[in-house]
Amino acid sequence: MLPLLGAAVLGIAAQAWAGEPAAAAPRHRVPTKDAPRYVIANGKGAATLLLNASTGAKEASVTLLELNQGAAVPEHVHESSAEILYIEEGAAEMMVDGKKLRVEKGDAVYIPPGAKHSAQVVSQETFRAVQVYAGPGPEQRFTQGPRADKKDAK
Repeated sequence: MLPLLGAAVLGIAAQAWAGEPAAAAPRHRVPTKDAPRYVIANGKGAATLLLNASTGAKEASVTLLELNQGAAVPEHVHESSAEILYIEEGAAEMMVDGKKLRVEKGDAVYIPPGAKHSAQVVSQETFRAVQVYAGPGPEQRFTQGPRADKKDAK
């Protein structure tokens, strides 16, 4: 057993020495209060990145989206990631592959890879949704904005 463990440790060290970053150890629980929160939608919203590659989730990501009244998400595409939304609060008008959808509290939305989509918040209250990417990566665009939380602010 010990030689196998030593080989595994040496394998990780060899990767790091070769200039490859070591993979994040999986975190099975990420409290929302500890997750990084970023300003999005031209200051009209926030994205809290809960699970993604930085927490060891390599196959999917989970983000909490909060968008204020009138906030919009312009048309875009995720070529290799499916997107799933579960609406917790509020309502929005979405376009998915040319189809207009009204989504509201309690709805689930599936956006396949390669589908053009956009959203406009139409409710008075904050639009709040759990966003899952099967094939993580698109959530990293949120990190381009300023941090909304106090911890480790940019």
